[in-house]
Amino acid sequence: MSVVLLALLLTGFDVPRWATAQEDPAPPTQGSPVPAAQEPAAPAVQEPPTPAVQEPAAPAVQEPPTPADVVPGVTAAQGGVGTFAVVVARQEERQTGVSIRAAEARSARVLARTAGNDLAERPFPTASLVKLFLAEDVLHRARTGAVTLTPEDRAQLEVMIRGSNDPAASDVWVRFGGAQAVLDVATRYGLTGTAPPLRWGQWGETTTTAADLARFLARLPVIAHPDDAAALQSWMGTATPIASDGFDQQYGVFGTLPGAAVKQGWMCCLSGQRHLHSVGIADGRVVVLLSEVPRSVGWDAAKAALDDAAAAVPPPAGS
Repeated sequence: MSVVLLALLLTGFDVPRWATAQEDPAPPTQGSPVPAAQEPAAPAVQEPPTPAVQEPAAPAVQEPPTPADVVPGVTAAQGGVGTFAVVVARQEERQTGVSIRAAEARSARVLARTAGNDLAERPFPTASLVKLFLAEDVLHRARTGAVTLTPEDRAQLEVMIRGSNDPAASDVWVRFGGAQAVLDVATRYGLTGTAPPLRWGQWGETTTTAADLARFLARLPVIAHPDDAAALQSWMGTATPIASDGFDQQYGVFGTLPGAAVKQGWMCCLSGQRHLHSVGIADGRVVVLLSEVPRSVGWDAAKAALDDAAAAVPPPAGS
C-alpha cells in the first residue's frame, strides 16, 4: 500500500475507488499449462459379427452291399435256366493272440454275413470242384507229417487246380485216398451237405452244396495252415483260360469279377443233366454259383446264364 493512501486513511479522507482497485492478474507466463479443449467423444463403431465358417460336411462313406443285398439280384440275373444255387459270403481272416471264444465269436459274425438263395442247401455233384477239397486235404496231411510230398506231387496238385487236369485228379484220388479226404475236409470245416461219391473212383460225383462250398472258401484262411491256404488261393488266382482238356474256363466268376481266384467245374451227363459250376474269391468276398441244366441246353447257354449271374455281383472295391 502506498504512503499517500496510508495518510489519507489516517486523516479520515475517503479513499477513491481507483486507489483500492486490484490489478488485473498477470497473463500466464510461457510454459504455464493451458487447459486443452475437449473434443466430443466419437461414437463407438460396432464391428459387424464375423459369420462362422462352416466346414464342408465329410462325404458319407458308402458301405459295400451285404451278401443278403446281393443274392436276389444274382438269382434274378441268372434267368431261371435250369436249377441254380448261389451263396455270397465274406472270407474270414486269421487272428493271432486271441482267445478261442473271441475267435469263435468272430467266426459267428462272419457266417452271419453269408446269404444264399432257396437252393443253397441243395446237393449238387461237384464235378471238378472236388479238386479243391482234395488239394487242401493232401496239403494238410503233408503239413502234419501223415504223408510226404515230392516236388512232382505239388506240381500235380497245382495243375489239378489251375488247369483242372483230370488225370492228375484221378491219380491223386487213388494214391491219397480221395474219399477219405472228402470226409476229413467235411469234418474239419463243418460241411454238413458234403459226401464222397457212391461209385468208387468217380470223384466228380462227390456231392456238396453251395452253402458248404462257401463255408469251405470262407474258412480256408483260418482252418488251413497259412502257407497251404496261400498256395491253394494262388493256384486258383492263376487258373488257365483253357483247361487241360480244352474246355474254355472263362465263364461265371472267371473273367467277370476282376482279380478273382477261381475254380470251375463242368460235367455231362449224369442222369441226363449238365452240371456247370463257378466259384471264386475276390477282395475277401466268396461267390459260389452252381447250376444244373438238361442235356438239351448247350454249354454256351449254360455259360451265358452264369455270366449274367456273376455280372450281377458288385465288383471288388477299387476295381
